[in-house]
Amino acid sequence: MTGRHEVEYSLHSDDQEFRKYAQLEYMPFDNHHSIVGACNGLLCLMDFQFSFDSIFILCNPIIRKSITLPKPCLSSLPYKISVGFGFDSAQNDYKLLKITKKGVLDKYVEVELYSLKRNCWKILAPPKYDLYSDDFMVYVNETVHWIAYERVNNEGSYSCKLLILGFDMRDDVFKEIMLPERLRNLPHQSEIYVIPYDELSSIAVIELGSLHAECDIWVMKKYGVVETWTKMYSLGKLGTEPMPRVLGFRKNGDLMLRTYNNLRLVSRDPESHEIDYFGIQGRRTYACNYTESLVLLDRVIDGAMTENRANYAGKANR
Repeated sequence: MTGRHEVEYSLHSDDQEFRKYAQLEYMPFDNHHSIVGACNGLLCLMDFQFSFDSIFILCNPIIRKSITLPKPCLSSLPYKISVGFGFDSAQNDYKLLKITKKGVLDKYVEVELYSLKRNCWKILAPPKYDLYSDDFMVYVNETVHWIAYERVNNEGSYSCKLLILGFDMRDDVFKEIMLPERLRNLPHQSEIYVIPYDELSSIAVIELGSLHAECDIWVMKKYGVVETWTKMYSLGKLGTEPMPRVLGFRKNGDLMLRTYNNLRLVSRDPESHEIDYFGIQGRRTYACNYTESLVLLDRVIDGAMTENRANYAGKANR
């Protein structure tokens, strides 16, 4: 969202100047959509304004082509929803996992999986764990990851044990990843979330302290091996505002952050704590590995295609 209250979308390269890579002139969505994930040149978006219908779009912005997915099987207004997008290399298929919890007192979550190859949703048996938050899932190693918890009864006193749940897109199965001991039972007013750690093809967990005054960054140095969890960095907040949201790691090892008060995009050296400001401000900021591709180029789904044929033909002729 620009200062003139106009909506514009752009891709920026992870270089020293954070230069604009491409201006996305044709986007089949508005500022009510959030980016769920990106994979092989595809963006997956969700209309969060009308979450009752859970409207999802797959878009390839480079070839200016998109599809609106069929409505999920379960369409009640959820208390919590978490979604993850990824790729199944065995079946050459793109999949979208949706987990919802109807109400705060409901014991179980509901799970659906969409397959682009089949263009349909199917309902899956739910895991025994509850949703910790409505953050979007993180895709690493053909698995989407999110924070979950289970209620533990300790002689009549209940507590919540946190862990990372994964869903393997190849085998369509859930898997558990234990957190460091310190993160399994968080203090009051603290919270955690997952981000990718691309350098090691692994995951990292951001631990926000009480009132978002500081954060610790934990990295799983060998994916799937619990003993390799390592606290890499501890950060304090910037000035008087709460600790910024950590979007991801840059190629040079710096952290990409989004500030809370003015939604600015900044880069921070986690060791020297030096800050770089990019002059970018926006309501939606998403960090990912992005590779141009032709995915969706020949894709036709009856009643589901949104395409700017004239613009694409012009681009192809050039």
